[in-house]
Amino acid sequence: MAGRHSHAVGIDFGTSTSLVAERRGRLPATIVPLGVGTQWFPSIAGYDDGELLVGEDADELPSDRVIRSVKRAITRFEDTVVVAGDTGRQQVAADDVMTAVLVEIVRRAEAAGRPITEGHDLRLGCPAMWDGQQRSRMLSLATKAGLPVDSSTLIDEPIAAGVAWVTHRYLRYSERPKGRLLVFDMGGGTLDIAVLDVIGGDTPEISVLSALGVDQAGDTLDRAIADDLIALYADSGIDVWDRAAEEYVDAELLRAARSAKEHLSQVPEYRVLLPRRTMGDLPSLTYRKEQLEEAFRPQLNRALTLVWAAIRAARLTERGGRSPEQLRAVDPIDLAQDIDYVLLAGGMSRIPYVEQQIGQAFPRAQVFDNAGVAADEAIVAGLADTGSYDRLNLHRPGFDFVVEWEEHGRLRQEVLYEAYTPLYTPQQVLNGMFDLGYARHGRQFPGPSQGTGVLRIRSTSGEYLSLMYIDGGANGRQEMDGFALKFGSSSMAFKLYCDGRVHIRDATGWDRQMRVERWPVIRGRDHAQLVLRGVEGATAAAPTAWYLNKDWAPPLSR
Repeated sequence: MAGRHSHAVGIDFGTSTSLVAERRGRLPATIVPLGVGTQWFPSIAGYDDGELLVGEDADELPSDRVIRSVKRAITRFEDTVVVAGDTGRQQVAADDVMTAVLVEIVRRAEAAGRPITEGHDLRLGCPAMWDGQQRSRMLSLATKAGLPVDSSTLIDEPIAAGVAWVTHRYLRYSERPKGRLLVFDMGGGTLDIAVLDVIGGDTPEISVLSALGVDQAGDTLDRAIADDLIALYADSGIDVWDRAAEEYVDAELLRAARSAKEHLSQVPEYRVLLPRRTMGDLPSLTYRKEQLEEAFRPQLNRALTLVWAAIRAARLTERGGRSPEQLRAVDPIDLAQDIDYVLLAGGMSRIPYVEQQIGQAFPRAQVFDNAGVAADEAIVAGLADTGSYDRLNLHRPGFDFVVEWEEHGRLRQEVLYEAYTPLYTPQQVLNGMFDLGYARHGRQFPGPSQGTGVLRIRSTSGEYLSLMYIDGGANGRQEMDGFALKFGSSSMAFKLYCDGRVHIRDATGWDRQMRVERWPVIRGRDHAQLVLRGVEGATAAAPTAWYLNKDWAPPLSR
């Protein structure tokens, strides 16, 4: 299971904590110690007298001066975060804070004798729900922090956890898992679900059938517990909001909620005591495991709804499957039969209630909370894998489809599909919709009102890929740099389907469906070709090939 390098490093820049792991050859991944007395580094920052502090130093600041969960600024498309300052609440650039955290991760890894800036494969994790714009922002921040990243560096976090599990079963137990693996990854900021098809053999191959995510995880539960604490104090006739500034009270309640959540994963009850120095002489509260589970119940029910959506979406990738009516009628009991293995990943998986509810939902599946490392280390261990990513197929294109044409002697370009754009929403799947995909048609299709152009494939690093078109007719195999297009008054169309079909129609009426087996991971020139096959039974002519080294707009002969 060797990759391009026998040495790989993974960085899990998490919402609450960050981790670094490395792996050499077939040896198990090792976690690089980053924290003060811990393997992990707290992903927090804060301002003290105008100085930006990160990690444990920031955690010592007053609660309202601490910036937590800054990574959520990418998830929520936010440019700034709010923190208390000497002159009141102030906004600071989220990118500056995240860059400072990443710089400190690099520095601490180097201080531990594990430099991570050269000589190996490097991968960063990201939520499955992130699109191309969010991923580009993360890569830009990593570059500012001195990390050697490119378009293949970012890996969906639940996929990385699944890779860690497959590799662990293969190397530790000589197993060759075969079947469908559901990854339930609940961390601090996002819940990510992935359904992976694992093909056993001497070198296991992993295909991603679906991956969905929502912005509800550990931070959401913290808020629910904090609301419980407010209500418990109110039952005793105490209004906590009268004790200090609102932002400070809120920060202290959330800090207490996090502590309760962590302790109640191991003990049946926890004593909550807010700081007297600023909150006054408040009585302590006893918060019990049963209360946590009740606060967590609505959120976990929503999480299971997303799980069923992910499994249903995985079914949409199957060819010759059930009819739309049958798919809409499938209930969770039937969907659960699709899954052979379940992997629990992320810090929230340490809560016993999670494993209990997932186990009940999947009675026939084997449920694991260990991928050779603890649940909250599975992602970073998978990111440090040295071989599996060479045999990884994605559930959506990790590259752009671009339309190019010549206008007034100048080259024009517009993106038809941006890399990593979701092909569907969870709600569309939950509503029982079918034939889902990403579509552009009519006026949404870029280009001039008439003339010729070309459809090309471009990696997120800017390199263009060649195409291989294969059909069973006289054309056989054709290698090309793009598909020639004809613009005009007639409506043009483009659609990417969940099952790998690609539909293109230009203004001449030429209408063709093709298919990819799986969307491959593109690493610039390491994987510089996309293979499409003609759909059996299609009657339209094969695409007209366009070549970069010939005239820009080739004549069309359809």
